[in-house]
Order: sequence, then structure tokens, then C-alpha cells
Amino acid sequence: MTPPSIPLTAKPFDQQVVSFCAGCGCACGYVLYKKEGLVIDLYGHPADPKGMGSLCSKGMTYIQEVSKNPLRLLGAYLNDGEPKKISEAEALSLAKEKLRGKIALILDRHLSSLEDYLLARSVGDVFVDAPVLDFKPSTVFFNRWQEYKLVIAWEAEPVFSEVMSMRYIVDGVEKGSHLVCITSRFSTVCSKAKTKLLMNPFEQIRFMKKLTEPEHDDPVVAGLKKKLYLLGGLILIGTSLLSSPLRGGVLKALTDLRKHFELDYSFVGDLMPFSAMELKDFVERVQEYDAFILFGNPLVYLPEEVRQVIKGRFSIHFTLFPNLTSHYSTLVMGCSNFTERDFIAYRNSFGKVYHCPQSAQRPEGAVVPYQFLSKVFGLEVDTKDYVSLSAEGLDLELPPIQERDFEEQGLSKGLVVYTDNGLVDELGHWNPWTHQMEKHQKAYMSEKTAERLKVKDRLVLLDREFDVQITPNIADGVVFIPSSFEEFQPFDPGHSVGTFCRNPFHRYEVMV
Repeated sequence: MTPPSIPLTAKPFDQQVVSFCAGCGCACGYVLYKKEGLVIDLYGHPADPKGMGSLCSKGMTYIQEVSKNPLRLLGAYLNDGEPKKISEAEALSLAKEKLRGKIALILDRHLSSLEDYLLARSVGDVFVDAPVLDFKPSTVFFNRWQEYKLVIAWEAEPVFSEVMSMRYIVDGVEKGSHLVCITSRFSTVCSKAKTKLLMNPFEQIRFMKKLTEPEHDDPVVAGLKKKLYLLGGLILIGTSLLSSPLRGGVLKALTDLRKHFELDYSFVGDLMPFSAMELKDFVERVQEYDAFILFGNPLVYLPEEVRQVIKGRFSIHFTLFPNLTSHYSTLVMGCSNFTERDFIAYRNSFGKVYHCPQSAQRPEGAVVPYQFLSKVFGLEVDTKDYVSLSAEGLDLELPPIQERDFEEQGLSKGLVVYTDNGLVDELGHWNPWTHQMEKHQKAYMSEKTAERLKVKDRLVLLDREFDVQITPNIADGVVFIPSSFEEFQPFDPGHSVGTFCRNPFHRYEVMV
């Protein structure tokens, strides 16, 4: 996209730069205004068909606030008892010496560009902190959601993940679309729904199966089946359902629904559309590796015993802030933000790849991971087949989900701990104004669930204590705890998922 012909800002500037935001999978276009190299103003690009001139608070934070955050980590640090700052040349020499044998790389959504992924698969085993799919994650792009007369949101909350996509649900509802919300927690999308079904995960799976079974007496099921036959529709599915033992049942339900009805689908949230392994596989194989390369903060989703294995071996951590993963890593590298380098975003649930040209000046000490690792391993990669400068991005050539025998592994019966992002994600808790949106980590549950647990004010899970919030917005049989908190946050720190869940790589776990 080209810069607007008429400046959007009234402030004096000497440069305007256009790029795409990599804060979520929507990849909204933006215009950045700078004076003497400093960011002075930011706007959504009015010609972008996705954001249409808007930017969400998450995108504004990542683009504007990260660069001037005083908590940001810059430079290289050797974590040998007490962290010691070293030069980048010393860090490079150490990495060349120690990155030997079998290497595991864990890539995240915000710091690992496509170049990092392509290099990673050439030097070791690639893991990601997201579900990995081998089929098209969406049959329709999110700016067409408004066209459907029936939309089913199954445990999907765009405001907490793919923020700007929510506007197209709102547009659809305002045009007369019937929105059905099936969820274990009522949140923003449910406020727009005509039909709201608060269900625990077991009930959700049973409900979806009923939609493809012969007629029965459930009036809600019968009414929704009739609408599906008459209108077809769209089903939005939260990716957290795929990071759980429910995955097979969810995919089986989706294939059955598509076989019975004219139904498009979109997954909503962080997904990996390229070949990789998931954190569950990493936990099972961690002892195989001699060294580790870590992006972001993946150790919050790993048990303490796995963290200790990593701590006992050589690891490099690329990060924006000195988070929990930093404290278990040998060499910690202050990383460049996606705005401070040419960045190719590839982790999203819409099956798109976006080229995000550098828009901001890279501060001294901010390492570009690909450039650093390319020197370590003496390798370069070619991304020309994936780069797209268009506002729509480049479509990945993946087939839609096909009917197959998905293993319907389920949760054992019992109360379910559900961990997922709330309004603020992990990076948001390092910025004061976004942290204020969700200051404290609490355990949210219904009154009936609290009675079953015999708790009033406090809940203890694996020796970690949480304030309890009783609310009618959580399904019976579910305890929701935001997963975006951890012990080393600067403001109101909480508990990382790996300290209070037995299988923290899953978003759903039955309490013992």
C-alpha cells in the first residue's frame, strides 16, 4: 500500500511509513508518522480492506509503546548465576561454540519471522506454542464474515486474539445475521449473540454431535438445525479447543457438520500452518536435545521439570522483555520488534502470509534473530516464494479439512480448568496502560462450581493460590484462569500456567 495522499496527522512530521501490524493474524495496514526518527503518530491505513482505517489497542501498543518501554531488554546477557551483559560479538562466539549436537527450536508468534522458521527447520527440530494444522485453517477470509446469515461462534473470542476481525461479526449482526454463541465463558462476542449457550466442554461436544444426529426433542438443537438447512452458515472455532485432548472430537464435529450442511469455517486465534511439532511433543522429547533456541516466552506453558532440563543445558532466548523464559536461559538476546525489521508474518488462523516492511528505527542492541542465527550456522534462506506486499496477503495453498478418522480423545469427566488469554495477552502485561485493563489474575467460576469446590475467596492449585471471582458468565463445571500472567511481570505478577497445571501445554485440564 502507498502512503495516503493527504496526511492523517495534524502533527509536524518529516516521514510517513506504511506497513502491516503483526500483533495478530488480521495484519491491519497502518501509517506511521515520524519526526527525526521518532514515532509521533500512528493511524490505521484507510485503504486497507481489513482494518479500514482502524487499529486495535493491542496493535497500537506493539507498534508505539514497545519501542519506548523502559522495561525493554536490549543487548546480550550471559545468565551464569547473575546476568552479565556481554557484547554481541561475544554472544556470537559463545553461540557458535555451544550450539552443537541436537538442537530444539521453539518459535512464537510475535518475534519469529518466516525467515527464522525456514532457518530453524534447517538446523534442528521446530516446535511452536500453537496448534499445527495440515489443512486450510479458514475457508473464508474474515472480512467476509459479515456476509453470512448464520454464524456459530464455538469457544471463539476474536477480541482476545484476532482483534479487528470482531468488527465483521458486528457488521453481520447489524445486517441481520443470527449469531449463536456456544462457549464456556461469556465475553464480548456473546454480547452480540441472539442465542447464547453457556456450556462446559463436555456439553459443547455433545451439542455439536446432536446437530448431525436424527431428530430429537431438544428445541434449541432442532431450531439451529433448521437454520443450518435453510441458511447454511459459518462456524468460528477458537484455536484453544485444538490445544487440548478435545481436538479430535472438535475436528470430527467440524467434518460431520460440513458433510451435513453448507458450512464454511474459520479458526480464530494463533495457529501454525507450516510443518512443526507442538509443545506436548517437546515435553515428551526434551531429554533428547543438547541445546535450545527459544523465542518469546514459551516456558510459561511448560512444567517446571522441563524448565529445569533447559536450564541445565545451553539455550539462547530471543525476547523483548526479561520474562520467565529469560530466567531459565543461558544466553538472553534483546530482540528487535516486528516494526524494526522486514518481517514476514506467517502464524495466523486465516492461512495468509504478510510482508511487513520495517517502519521504525531499530534501537542499538536490538538483535535481528535471523541475522544472528544465520551467522552462527553459516546459512541463508530464500523467502521469495512467500513474500506478498498486497493488503490481502499471500494465500497458502492448503486443502480444506476433509473427512477422516480423527481420534476422539476426550477429557476424563470432572471439573475443568480452562486457561486462555483474557483481554490482555502476555506482552500486554509489560505495558502499564494495557496492564490496567486486566490487573489481577483470578480464578473465575460460577456459584455452583464454587459450591462443588467448597471455596469462597481462595482457590489453591498445585500450591498456587488465586483470588476467586464468582460470576454467572462462566459455565458450571469450569474454572477459568487467564494464562497471560507469570511470575516475572513487572506489574501485579501472577502464576505461569506451568506452575499450576499438570499439562500446561493444553488449554483444558480436569482438576484432580
